[in-house]
Amino acid sequence: MSHKTRHNVRHRAPILMIAVLGTALSIAGWYIVSGLEDRTSAAEFNLRASNVAAALQNGVNEYFTKMYPLRAMIESTPDAVSEQEFVTFSNRLLRDESAILSLSWIPRIRNEERAVHEQAARQQGIDGYRIRSVSKDNPLEPSPAAAEYFPVYYTTEKIRVGLVKGLNLADGGIRQQPLESARDGDMLAASQELTLQSGTGDRIGFFIVLPIYKRGLPHNSVEERRRNLVGFVQGVFQIDTMIATTLRGIRSPADYYVFASEAGSSARPIYTSLLKPSGEPLAASRHAEFETVFHWSGKIAIADRQWWMVAVPKQGSILMHSRAWILLTAGLCLTGVVFAFMWRSNQHTRKLIEANKMISELAHTDPLTGLANRRTFHDRLAMTFQNAKCGSEPFAVLYIDLDHFKDFNDLMGHPAGDVLLVQVAERLLAEAGDANCVARLGGDEFAILQSNAGAEGATEALAQKIVATLNELAVLEGYNARISASVGVSRYSEGMDGPDVLLMQSDLALYRAKDAGRNRVCFHDETFGQLACERVILGRELVAAIKCGGLALQYQPQVDIETGRIVGLEALVRWNHPQRGSISPAVFIPVAEKTGSIVDLGKWVFDEACRQTRVWQDEGVDVPTVAVNLSAIQCKRPELEQDIVSSLKRWNIAPGRIELELTESVLMEATEHHRDIITRLRALGLRLAIDDFGTGYSSLNYLTNFPVDRIKIAQELIFKCTTEIRCAAVVRAAIRLAEELDTQVLAEGVENAEQARFLSSAGCKSAQGYFFSRPVDAAQVASLMRARFIHPVALLAAPKGSGGRLKVV
Repeated sequence: MSHKTRHNVRHRAPILMIAVLGTALSIAGWYIVSGLEDRTSAAEFNLRASNVAAALQNGVNEYFTKMYPLRAMIESTPDAVSEQEFVTFSNRLLRDESAILSLSWIPRIRNEERAVHEQAARQQGIDGYRIRSVSKDNPLEPSPAAAEYFPVYYTTEKIRVGLVKGLNLADGGIRQQPLESARDGDMLAASQELTLQSGTGDRIGFFIVLPIYKRGLPHNSVEERRRNLVGFVQGVFQIDTMIATTLRGIRSPADYYVFASEAGSSARPIYTSLLKPSGEPLAASRHAEFETVFHWSGKIAIADRQWWMVAVPKQGSILMHSRAWILLTAGLCLTGVVFAFMWRSNQHTRKLIEANKMISELAHTDPLTGLANRRTFHDRLAMTFQNAKCGSEPFAVLYIDLDHFKDFNDLMGHPAGDVLLVQVAERLLAEAGDANCVARLGGDEFAILQSNAGAEGATEALAQKIVATLNELAVLEGYNARISASVGVSRYSEGMDGPDVLLMQSDLALYRAKDAGRNRVCFHDETFGQLACERVILGRELVAAIKCGGLALQYQPQVDIETGRIVGLEALVRWNHPQRGSISPAVFIPVAEKTGSIVDLGKWVFDEACRQTRVWQDEGVDVPTVAVNLSAIQCKRPELEQDIVSSLKRWNIAPGRIELELTESVLMEATEHHRDIITRLRALGLRLAIDDFGTGYSSLNYLTNFPVDRIKIAQELIFKCTTEIRCAAVVRAAIRLAEELDTQVLAEGVENAEQARFLSSAGCKSAQGYFFSRPVDAAQVASLMRARFIHPVALLAAPKGSGGRLKVV
């Protein structure tokens, strides 16, 4: 090798090495950067697509909620709803809803009722009305004989009324399937997609139906639902209008396709966001074609069916690796390019962070009213409290609760209740001003953080203005509604332990306002504050007692008045505090309800009652039934059924040995979900009793909704039944009502022989109270149950006023 050759190699080798190294670094940088771009772009695209899908789901659900007020209107009307009433009410629901083509009432007509039904319709002015079906050639003709029909009777359809009225949906085709699904499942059911004869543009649509059952009759099982079905309310929707309206204003770098759930891989979409000339095929319009391209997909629930939504990026919306290719081609220094790119990537990441921050801020506001939510209010309160500790202006917390809002909701309906809450929020904002934080804490509870409460009378003036402005007349959906509110106020003072103390004080002041008659303002004072602290301490000690076995159960016998035979026991919780001594349940039960420990307390009581029942059974002591009280909070927990079943299995107790006692208020306030829980517990074999009967709601409708085994007449009525004529009349009426319902009746709080004789003469078979026995411990129960009788015959026969205590024989 010549010297020249060696020189060339010596100088070119580093250049080649740098070239190779630069190429290698460029390739490595291209690989890293392109992968980062792919992941970032895919994550951003998937997030946006899922947000659009969530918006579409919410919009579809909002459309479907229109059916429930329509069903409620029909169910709440004692007599048959007229066509004018139906159309008027439906048109209010259809206001500004172009996607809903029509709402209809579809009654159930049995074959033997057909002629009368058709004649009645013609007499009401529906010329030529007949129950008709669509034949194979598609013209309408009279429906052939069948066991039952479901014709369109009332409808908001305006263009093709003559063709729609009388159309039988139970024709064995695709229209009948949703009727059967809705009927058997007591739910909304949707039809398959079909071509509509009305509407505009692409006329692909579907309809949904919601079943209506006979008033007062059960529909818990499929058999009961088929037997007691009255008909359906139907809504007809145009798909492209519904989706386009829901997604109007949402900007997204994607094209969206919606497919029917039953669609095969070769089916075309039922909706697409692409704008195309009529009849022009889509570039990727079949379901299977999306598998080869980057896309996002998810499901949209349509009543009992589903749609499949696919999002495909628009041309140029996904980054095309331009920076990575520049890096590879130019062979720039990997470090500089990576740093430059990472700077740009950091900018892009910051934009994503800002977008996520905006979403997070939306999570801090109440979606209905736009006010701050509970979390935001707590954060602002904590910050303001810390500033006040450092010398800032004192502040105040105003806790606001609407009076009788539940009654308003039940009367006017939830949509009207939402409108009312929005109006209340607007008035609170107007009165509080921009300097103060106004929040909706949940339900009908609001709070105001008054940041500058140093001026004399400023807080009281604001609170009084709130009460006054909420007393003004409000017009909602054509109804006049007068509302009022109770306000509890707590001011900041030095020495407070934390912001939670202010919330607790304002909450307690609010309850004082309600106890004082509502529609007023109450301020927290030190005396009440000491009581509140005592309640907090007592609540903590109660939690410790539940965990450490500091509670005990006593049992009060339930006795046959005539024979003295013990027919059952009621479990009563007792707390013997190591320092305070015996604490009355009237004191610690409200504390448990307020602090939330009532759930653990109720769970312990039920489990302990089952355990003791097992002990008695193992000892050969036969206890007919043990009654256990359930609180309203327990009944609203979905875990209640699981807790009860778990205790019954753990101690091997037959469900029929346990009786659950619920007050009238609990049964009246039970939602559909909670009713299902109570019904399932009853189906397990547990007995159900109404406690304190006669002191709760005046409506007796719940007696038809729940299979009650026993009615327990409240001791407030029993106490006066021998001294006040009205109380005696109410007690007799309750006993007669129980007899008519074939339900057992028991009198609570019997304290003397005169009351026992009155109840016996009125037809009451069973009673409990101090006259028979005080609550006793488990050992004394065993002795009583072995004796089996607490004999009342001598005392019942004694003259009035002889008094005395029954003896165990």
